[in-house]
Amino acid sequence: MLGVSKKVVSAVELTRLSMAFGAITDLWLIVILSRSRDDYHYMPVATMPLAQALICSAVTAVGLFSFAAALNDLLDAKHDRIFSPHRPIASGEIGAVQAFSVAIASLLLALVGVLSFGFGALFIALLIAGGTLFYNGTAKYIPGVGLLTIGLLHAGHMLIPNDQFTFTLPAWLAMTHATAVATIMHFVLSKRPGLSRRALWMLVIGWIICSVCILGFGILKSSESFWPESTPWYGPIFPALAIIAFIPVVIRKIKRAQSPAIAAEKVARYGALWQSLFAASWLFSWGEFLWGLVALALAGIGFGSMTLLKELGGSTDQPIAYRG
Repeated sequence: MLGVSKKVVSAVELTRLSMAFGAITDLWLIVILSRSRDDYHYMPVATMPLAQALICSAVTAVGLFSFAAALNDLLDAKHDRIFSPHRPIASGEIGAVQAFSVAIASLLLALVGVLSFGFGALFIALLIAGGTLFYNGTAKYIPGVGLLTIGLLHAGHMLIPNDQFTFTLPAWLAMTHATAVATIMHFVLSKRPGLSRRALWMLVIGWIICSVCILGFGILKSSESFWPESTPWYGPIFPALAIIAFIPVVIRKIKRAQSPAIAAEKVARYGALWQSLFAASWLFSWGEFLWGLVALALAGIGFGSMTLLKELGGSTDQPIAYRG
C-alpha cells in the first residue's frame, strides 16, 4: 500500500496536478465571462450547458498542463539525475516510458475536452502543444525567447473556450504574470544560460510587442470601449489589488527561503495560486461575485493540495519536485 501511495504521489508530482487549479480557473473565467455577454451567443461556449462547458474546459486545462509538465521532466531527465535527483523520473519512481505515456495520454485528454468548443479551440490547443514542444526543445535554452514563450502559452491557453473574446486584459495579465514568475525563478536559481543584458532587452521588447498585439486585438475587435461599459465602475480595483498584493508576498517568500531551490519552489507555488486569485479578481470586476468566490475556493483547494503533497513528499525544508 505504501508503495502504491508513493507511486501516486510521484505521478502527481510529475504532472504537477496540484498546480493545475490555476489553469482551470483561467479557462473557467473565460467561460463565465463569455456566457455573460450576448456578443457570443452563437458560440459553443455559450450554447452548450454550463456544466458541460466547465467540465470540458477543466479537462482541457488539466490535460495541457500535465502534458507540459510530464514532457518537461522527460526531456530533462538526464540533467535532473545530476542536479535534481529528487524528481520522479530522476529518482526512478517513474520510468521514461511511463512518463512518455502520461504525456501522450494527457495531450489526448486535452484534445478530447477541447472538441466541444469547436475547430478554433482545437487549433489553439494544437498550437499550445506545439509551443510546448518548441519551448522544451529550443526556446528554454535562449532565455530571452523561452521566458516570453511561457507567458504566451499561458495567454493562448485562456483563448481556448472563446477565440473571439475581445476583452483581452486577462490574457495579457496571464502572459505578464507567467513571464514574470519564470524570470524571477530564472534569477533565483541562477539558471544557465544566464539572462544577459542582451537577453533581457530581447525579453522586454518581445513583451512590449506581444502586449500591443494582445491588447490591440481586443481593442480592434471590440464594439465597446477598452473596459466594457456594462461592468461595474469599480471593476478595475480588484485586478489592481491582486497585482499589488503579489509583489510583497513573493519578496517575503524569497527572503525567508533557506535555499535558492526552496525560494524558486515558493515562487512557483504562489505564482500558481495567484492565477486563481487573478481569475477571481476579474470575476469580481464584472460583478460575477458568486463565481469569484468559486475561484477563491479553487485557489484554496489548490494551495492546500500543494502543501499536502509537499508534506507527503518528504521533509518540509526540501523543495518539492516542481519545475517552473
